[in-house]
This record gives sequence, C-alpha cells and structure tokens, in this order.
Amino acid sequence: MKDVATRATPERLAFLAERFEDLYRRYNRPEFVDPDPVSVVRGFTDPLDREVAGVIASSLAYGRASQIVTSARRVLDKMQGSPRDFLLGSNDRAIREVCEGFRHRFTDSRDLSDLLFSVRKALREWGSLENLFDSGIHCSAEKALGGLASLSGALRSSSAGRYNTLLPDLALGSACKRYHLFLKWMVRRDSIDPGGWECIAPADLMIPLDTHMQRICSGLGLVSRKNADQQAVIEVTRAFRVIRPQDPTRYDFTLTRFGIRGDLEMKDLLDPLR
Repeated sequence: MKDVATRATPERLAFLAERFEDLYRRYNRPEFVDPDPVSVVRGFTDPLDREVAGVIASSLAYGRASQIVTSARRVLDKMQGSPRDFLLGSNDRAIREVCEGFRHRFTDSRDLSDLLFSVRKALREWGSLENLFDSGIHCSAEKALGGLASLSGALRSSSAGRYNTLLPDLALGSACKRYHLFLKWMVRRDSIDPGGWECIAPADLMIPLDTHMQRICSGLGLVSRKNADQQAVIEVTRAFRVIRPQDPTRYDFTLTRFGIRGDLEMKDLLDPLR
C-alpha cells in the first residue's frame, strides 16, 4: 500500500510546503519558546552539558508543558551548573539525594535515579551520549532508529528490566516521541533548537509523534495510520521528507503550537485545506 507522501499530488505538497514555511517564519522564534521544555535545554552552552539536560528534559516530556519545565529545572538546578560534571563526580548517594522526593505525574524518584545512574555509566564508558548514539546509527536503514536503539538500551540498563516511566522501549514499536524530541534538540540548530551533535544530519531525523501531533498530521492528510506508533512515525516522516528533504522536522515546533497557544487554533491550520 502506498503511503500518504506517495499518493499526495504535487500541488497539495507544494501548498503544504508554502503554508508550513509561512507558519515557521511567524512562530519559530525565541519569544514563543516558553513554556516548551526546549527552553530548559537552551540554557546550556556546552553541548556536553546540553545532551545530559536534553535527556532529562525530554524524558520528562509528558503532561502539561509548564509542569515538564518545572520538573526538569527542579532536577537540573541541583546539579551545580554542569549536569555532566555533576554526574561524573557523584556517587550513588549524591544522585539519590538529587532525586529524593521527586514526583512528575507517574514518575517517582526511583525512575529518575535509575535514569541518572544510566547516564553516568554511559558518560564513563563512551565519553558522551553522542558517541554512544553514533555507535548504532549504521545498524538500521533509519540512522535515527539505529542510534536510538543503542541509546535506549544503555539508558534502560540501571532499571534492570523494571518498567521505567521515563524510558520507552524502542523494541516494542512505540512512537518514542520523547527520544525523537531529544534528537531534534541536539541535531537541529535554528532560533529554537540549540543543536550540538554532528553525528547525523537533520535530514536523518524523524518526527516526534504523540497523539497531539498525530491528530494534526491526520487532519493535514499526512498520515493514514490511526495509532501513534513507530510505523506512523515512519509514514509521517516520509511525508515531511518530500516537503522538506534536508530538514523533515523543521516544522515540528510550529505545528505543535496549535492547541497549546491560545491564539492558535486547529481550525485555523486546517481550514485552508478544506
């Protein structure tokens, strides 16, 4: 069966490209960042700190955006300005003290401490999370999925098979929106995404897909699958690669403002397509 990108007419794709680019120029700007969790990551100038902050913030990226930011900052504010140096220099007890009493929706202090233990282990073994990710990029036709398989396995190591609310399992075929969001922050560089990683190009990124983005893409005719799973991510990404081959996630931030910002409503996005 042909996917949406294959079936769409050149005229429709050209219209979407023009519409998306107009929205990008208007809303992909720093004054619209808050309360998006990327605001937490943008505060770190060193990419080695940024990747650690990015993993923490993206792992917490479920629920209300403002609460995500609050929870991420609560953790990072205790790391003395450098989350990388803090983890590398901390024993288990110091990390547990950072996590003591932590709660973010379904996530408790044990989930958080297991994540931080795994990040520390990865930094000690690989030098950086980018090096770890890079070790797997050639293990899949989609470099992002290959790299994420390596990263996900390492981040889940301290949980020892226990379900961790912060760490989706790539092998189960879920959309893994939080992982793809993390990659977008670390690979793209514009007025919103800070970048820092060089191991893959923006062209290799995949859409961070949750139920909100799924509804948007379905309304735009960019996905036929009903569930926000890994196959839907692949389908949506193919559509955006037709529209913007070198930067398929370029419009993610702008499109996800619809339904979040009070002055942007879904009907305003969809009406021109009806």
